[in-house]
Amino acid sequence: MFPHLHVHTHFSFGIGVSSPEVLAAAAATRGYRALACTDTNGVYGAVEFQRACESAGLRPILGAHLVSGGEETVALAADERGWGALCRAITEIHWAVPPLTLRERSDRRGRSSNGAPPLRSAQGDNSGARISEHLAHDRGGLVLLSRDTAFLERVLRLSGSQDLYAELVPGKERHAVLAEARRLGLPAAVTNAAVMAHPEDWGRHRLLRAIHLNTTLSALDPGTLSPRDAWLRPAADLARHFPDCPEAMHRAAEIAERCEYRIPIGRVVAPRLADGVDAFQRLRDHAYAGAERRYGTIAPVTQARLEYELGIIGPKGFADYFLVVKDIVEQGPTHCGRGSVANSVVSYCLGITHVEPLGAGLLFDRFLNPQRKDPPDIDLDFPWDERDEVLKYVFQRYPRPQAAMVANHNCFRLRGALREVAKVHGRPAGEIREVTRRIPYYENEPIETLLAEHPNFRGLDLPASWGELARQAEPLVGIPRHLSVHAGGVVIVPTALTDYVPVEPAAKIIPELGAAPVIQFEKDGAEDAGLIKIDLLGNRSLAVIRDAIRAVHGNTGRMIDYTSADAGDDEPTKALFRSGRTMGVFYTESPASRMLCAKSRADSFELLVLNTSIIRPASNRYIRTYLERLHGAPYEPLDPVLRDTLAETFGVMVYQEDVVNVCSVFAGMPLATADGLRKALSKKRPAKHLAAYAEEFFAGSIEHGRNGETTKRVWEMILSFAGYSFCKGHSASYIQVAQHSCYLRANYPAEFMAAVLANGGGFYHPFAYVAEAMRMGLTVLPPDVNGSDIRCTGRGSELRIGLQFVKGLTAEGAERVLAGRDGGSSTPTSPYRSIFDLRHRTGIGAEDLRTLIKVGALDSIAGGWTRPMMLWMVDAGERSTTTTADWFDHLPPAIPVLREYSPERRRREEYAALGFSTDAHPMQLHADELARFRLCPSTALHRQVGKHVLAAGMLTTAKPVHTAREEPMEFATFDDGEGLIETVLFPRVYRERGHVLFDQGPFIFRGKVEEEFGAVTLT
Repeated sequence: MFPHLHVHTHFSFGIGVSSPEVLAAAAATRGYRALACTDTNGVYGAVEFQRACESAGLRPILGAHLVSGGEETVALAADERGWGALCRAITEIHWAVPPLTLRERSDRRGRSSNGAPPLRSAQGDNSGARISEHLAHDRGGLVLLSRDTAFLERVLRLSGSQDLYAELVPGKERHAVLAEARRLGLPAAVTNAAVMAHPEDWGRHRLLRAIHLNTTLSALDPGTLSPRDAWLRPAADLARHFPDCPEAMHRAAEIAERCEYRIPIGRVVAPRLADGVDAFQRLRDHAYAGAERRYGTIAPVTQARLEYELGIIGPKGFADYFLVVKDIVEQGPTHCGRGSVANSVVSYCLGITHVEPLGAGLLFDRFLNPQRKDPPDIDLDFPWDERDEVLKYVFQRYPRPQAAMVANHNCFRLRGALREVAKVHGRPAGEIREVTRRIPYYENEPIETLLAEHPNFRGLDLPASWGELARQAEPLVGIPRHLSVHAGGVVIVPTALTDYVPVEPAAKIIPELGAAPVIQFEKDGAEDAGLIKIDLLGNRSLAVIRDAIRAVHGNTGRMIDYTSADAGDDEPTKALFRSGRTMGVFYTESPASRMLCAKSRADSFELLVLNTSIIRPASNRYIRTYLERLHGAPYEPLDPVLRDTLAETFGVMVYQEDVVNVCSVFAGMPLATADGLRKALSKKRPAKHLAAYAEEFFAGSIEHGRNGETTKRVWEMILSFAGYSFCKGHSASYIQVAQHSCYLRANYPAEFMAAVLANGGGFYHPFAYVAEAMRMGLTVLPPDVNGSDIRCTGRGSELRIGLQFVKGLTAEGAERVLAGRDGGSSTPTSPYRSIFDLRHRTGIGAEDLRTLIKVGALDSIAGGWTRPMMLWMVDAGERSTTTTADWFDHLPPAIPVLREYSPERRRREEYAALGFSTDAHPMQLHADELARFRLCPSTALHRQVGKHVLAAGMLTTAKPVHTAREEPMEFATFDDGEGLIETVLFPRVYRERGHVLFDQGPFIFRGKVEEEFGAVTLT
């Protein structure tokens, strides 16, 4: 039976419309038995396509539509050899030209003579490698179909006629292609070059083309479009177009029968450290040497655990994997191994992780067990500004194509889909910006519903046409738009990645190496294909800890050892955790984390791990239960069998391990199946993976005699882990980092807060950290040409703002200030004496000098000049000469005496340049207006419990959420200068007033003061 051999899924970026699932379902409905996936220069969705076809009862045919060097062909993998040849050909195409920016991609406007589909798509011109020349020596196992007759002739001349076919597509050009094929003696096969599953999808194809080509619909060149009938047409319909060559229809079926390759799901392709090395013996030696270093004397229980873990790691062939990771972590002394790898004593002894698993009660079987077939992920955090150096080491140690980053398939989301549809319809940029900025990032409502009903759009008078734009944008949501790199995933294989997957250059640049190599699979596809992902992630808080430790050493001579410092027993540190005063502290500074710390009074490692794991979007209703039980409320478990299983967590499921254990104990599910459920819950779209697990869970519960209502409640608690949850080892690793972070805040506040600001903060705007520093008793000093470095610095009770925060100051200007003052490493620091001295020694530009004057960075060397007078001198000096001589050599003899700016204006200038003021909270800039109101300060709220009060503050952060009834509401945190005010905007209030929260404020608000477990909120 005829199969479609040329089909574009939505992974043909800007061309294909339909997902692999939709295409497979459509093909099955129309009676097809096989279906090909031939996306342009990529196999991005091959794994997803293969799974979709198997689910629909179809034979998947894997291939690609290759376009490069003015040539094009469909290439289908007949066998494993053909798959490797396909991956290498795609890789060659992508690396033959520099990686394109989005703008460059959109400027490449390809044209197809018959429009089916555009031949010059993502790389659309004559640049790049000629496909025929590459395939001349590497096309074994590939079946080629092309309507590019010049390509067919070249391939025929270079490598013969085997597996080479002319592609016949309905349209006026097919007669010329058939005639040329007969002249060359080549067989022909029919395709429909489909870009969509259904004919009604053509409008979406047109939208995607206009978006991809960065043009409006009215200006879109018709030659860049596929025809309206480029869908999965029935075979009988297609046959009517080829009455003169019916054999071309049959030949397509013959080709499909030959294409048997499948990506081997479930295999493991582990990295290898070096040939000829007994990896397992080396791993054992390193593990025991590390155990002596970590533990001193190796106790019997530790040795038993080491032997147990090695007895699983070795037979599974993962010894090299651990050694490779050990080699990587040695490149970054400040690092954090996190996730389930923290459950491994071997990892702890190798220095990959820093939490001692036995003492923390971390079970190795959650990381790796005899039943587990897939390789475990190892996640590593490095300081954010060191991560690229670690990546550089990896790619030098394992050069392309042995190692590459894992891809992200960036898809249209609500905001981007509406923005792009509005652009191609020609809506004004300002109007588009005003509408799209109001769309919440995390929202599942249809776009049209959001525009009509969401509080953010209250009071916005939208033209009626936006409703139609929303209807057109909605189907684009979820369609892949382009490739990017995963946050940190790297895969390493023993030979060449191109045996398994194509590798292309990413837009990301690695220092000294150029474009980072990236595979075309995203993380789930890579995992299914057996590629082991190592996550190398950037973490700002590790940089904060590193910089604060260095500053402490420079200021005091004390060297704090990050890997061994035990901050958990420090009383000032514990006091901060108990009170929730953890702004700036890693993993515990969000409003939800701070409030839970205060409500639980948690200060121990164990409770902090529990706290940070229970904060999940779907678990809010269980947090109160946990707090009540923590504070002594009696309780009975949902079922007696769960008493011991959930004893550590007060009868509430908190960790991913709890899902596995509860399913096993309560419903009798095998551990491997229960772990499969745990993994399914963590998928991007967990619902579609859960039906079979739910059936087995409920069936097992009945078989074990569980109460029906109890079973439903246990299942609901399991579902609270959907999409976002943690294993215990992950939280344990991060709480250890949080304790180090909090220790530095408690004991070295100036060095710590300077490091927080220097590394870009975290959860809050910089003004919030500056305000917090003031509340901590620190004196915040403004930027100063003699006192500031590029980055913020702290010493004693002073925090000096760095030049990095001065908006408008160029990087060159800042570097000139430091170089002129310090003279490089070989010259002692020499302070500037005046504005003239500064200009003479640095040659700093006029605009940079004006910026520094306005922010007060020259006040210490003004020598009696006011800021207006110094600005006048710069203006006059700049006008007075066009030569290379110093401006100030040509100043007029008389300089006008200009009054200094008022304190209020100076603060406003400083606020404009820095985003905060160093001697006043932003609320003080509005003191006169606020004085008219009787406001309750944050520090007095606890005395007003149960009362309605009026308060005011600057908005520091806000988090939109949904109630159980799916009504939008919001948690908002305000800073009134004396402290933080946590507020809850319930649905009615959020509907009425939520739309005003689009800037920092200040805002005045009235609410009822409520107290829960000692923590105060305004509702």
